[in-house]
Amino acid sequence: MRTLTPHLKKLRAVRAVAEHGSTARAAASLFLSQPAVARAVRDVEALLDMTLFDRSARGMELTELGQVLDARLKRAFAQLRAADRGVTQLAAGHRLAHHRSESQLETQAGYRHLSILMALDAAGSESRCAEALGISQPAVTQAIAQLEHLAGVRLFHRSARGMRLTEPGDALLRHARLLWFELDSASADLASRVGQLQGRVVIGTLPFSTGLFVPRAVERLLANHPAVNVTIVDGTYETLLHRLRHAELDMVIGALRQPPPADDLHQEPLFDDELAVVVRQGHPLQGRMLRGLADLVHASWILPMPNTPAQSAFERAFHSDGLSPPTSGLQVNSPALTQALLMESDRVVLMSPRQISREVKAGLLALLPVTVRMTTRAIGLTTRTDYLPSPGVAFLLDALRDTAADLG
Repeated sequence: MRTLTPHLKKLRAVRAVAEHGSTARAAASLFLSQPAVARAVRDVEALLDMTLFDRSARGMELTELGQVLDARLKRAFAQLRAADRGVTQLAAGHRLAHHRSESQLETQAGYRHLSILMALDAAGSESRCAEALGISQPAVTQAIAQLEHLAGVRLFHRSARGMRLTEPGDALLRHARLLWFELDSASADLASRVGQLQGRVVIGTLPFSTGLFVPRAVERLLANHPAVNVTIVDGTYETLLHRLRHAELDMVIGALRQPPPADDLHQEPLFDDELAVVVRQGHPLQGRMLRGLADLVHASWILPMPNTPAQSAFERAFHSDGLSPPTSGLQVNSPALTQALLMESDRVVLMSPRQISREVKAGLLALLPVTVRMTTRAIGLTTRTDYLPSPGVAFLLDALRDTAADLG
């Protein structure tokens, strides 16, 4: 699959020709020569091995494949337009002395500027950034200075300990990563149109809420489209949402929040999940006549993490029985560690039976026959509100919906 991000300048020319219908008018809009624009279009067509425009005496019109690419280019360059607005709104305290036009990032920020911005954020210092990219430190300094001039604001706080993004810098970084996502998706879109479903899918999963339905959906995707690369990461809700907003994830799967966390995120429920009391096989409480949670108030609980749907469900369960929920105990955010602790102790936990169905069938864990009320959680997807999935992600989304429906 062809990588488009290094060709940002040439892609601007393609977008301008699509908008204006000729290389001459596109050149005028970009303040470039007509031959330079025509050459840029030919270079992108050669890179993709595709004809993007039908040429005639009346001008240039997008082919079907050209329309596919241009749809993503519109979304990509809209990110730089949004970055122009965003850094202006956040400029207080970071503004540089010179005057800037309102569209300098959209029209002039290049691949080198944005790739060094991303690398410097990751490295934390210009020297480490230069080493990681295999370029000189003065080249890093120059690129960031040029980008700050285009943005009209300081993008980094500089100190003896290194460099960290200012608020406008973080906004620009977010839009740069979203731009990268759109260009990578453009490559995947074009490949799918010629019968090659490729690309990358990155899924963030929340603990204690995905069970087997995510692995089943992923296997369905890979069985049908083995050229797609899938990465699954876990983490806390706040960490995964940050990565989702910065286009490092395609989706977050897990227990949904009510109310939804922000206007720029969309939640899609897939199924409702309930919790049960789980212990190791052979636990002393097995076989006892339990009246309910009242008999478990003083048990050794593994507690859910604070400010999570699991904690809300845990508290609702005890309150619905007129009890105060246990507050002292062990808090664990890892399903694997929770299961290991259960196996090695007499602790109890409130978990989804779907999460440990195999362990129950294998005789390793058991569900206590205790009625637990008010623990329903909605499990589903969180994506960016304006998200347009690549073909690989679209297939996975359908597979997740189908697999969730199979759960009944």
